[in-house]
Amino acid sequence: MRGYKKYFFSIISTLCLLCFCGCSTQIKQDVKQIRIAHDNGIQTPIHKAFIHFEKLVEEKSDHQIDVILFPAAQMGSVIDTYEQVRRGDVEMSATTTSNLVSSIPEFSMWESFYMFDDADHAKRVLEGPAGIEMMESLERMNLKGIGYMALGFRNFSNSKRPIIEAKDVKGLKMRGYNPLQIAAWSAVGAAPTSVSWNELFTSLQQKLIDGQECAINSFYLEKFYEAQKYLSLTKHIFTNFLWFANAEFIESLSKEEYDIIMESAKEAIDYNWQLVSEIEQDTLKLLEESGIEINELDQDARREMGEKMNHAIKDEIVKMCGEEVYNSVFEEIEKARQN
Repeated sequence: MRGYKKYFFSIISTLCLLCFCGCSTQIKQDVKQIRIAHDNGIQTPIHKAFIHFEKLVEEKSDHQIDVILFPAAQMGSVIDTYEQVRRGDVEMSATTTSNLVSSIPEFSMWESFYMFDDADHAKRVLEGPAGIEMMESLERMNLKGIGYMALGFRNFSNSKRPIIEAKDVKGLKMRGYNPLQIAAWSAVGAAPTSVSWNELFTSLQQKLIDGQECAINSFYLEKFYEAQKYLSLTKHIFTNFLWFANAEFIESLSKEEYDIIMESAKEAIDYNWQLVSEIEQDTLKLLEESGIEINELDQDARREMGEKMNHAIKDEIVKMCGEEVYNSVFEEIEKARQN
């Protein structure tokens, strides 16, 4: 009898467990997942913005949408995650548009120099007609643009002198890393040479080259200030970070789900831009305290450099993005400048 009872309760327990698992699976299936894979570290403004997005979406959806983050290249390179989103293996990713030029040549437009006067100007353009139209290029890749986050402006540092006007760049040996950049810097008299990012600090330290260009945060994190004396805020290129999703996933959403996701994304993007601005200001103070001489180019000097540098690369960019795209984007940039 005792053995029968034991057998009976074993069957009941198994059935309960199966029922519980089945119910759990059903509950889990009812919750919509958004997997986001990207290559930025967990301390960056990009990842912090995604964390903010996760919190907003889950709260607004009453946890019926579950956001799962895969930062720091956990799912592979930016090209890997780009392809994963295209296939629907993950729902979202993000990267700089420069990484997508080979498959979406229209994005070469954003490789032009001195497009924006400041971060607010860049945000108006990227969130305006030009930025929205450029995101439409994603659609032929089975992708949907969510919006542009920011990595910030790139600036020029060197060990020789501050850059106050175009002539101050002349003769400086600097790192170059792609044909467009090498042609542009050569147009203002610099002497670019190919140096990998991993070899850059050593090259600066050993005086093999005089200078380099990068975002302010990178300049600090990579400790370039130990090998450089001058940081000139040339703000020659603004590096965006394009957030995109699988098109079929977006189309599968109800109107309520879509609204929650897009509203939350807008808040997360604004948060990212705010963080970048705050971090840049804090970092500049730290660099000044470390003895780096910092100066900012005025608009006249920046526009003089921009005319020379863009003239040198315009034909190549037009060849990739088309003259209509090139002209329309610059028209929108000028309109946004006047606002």
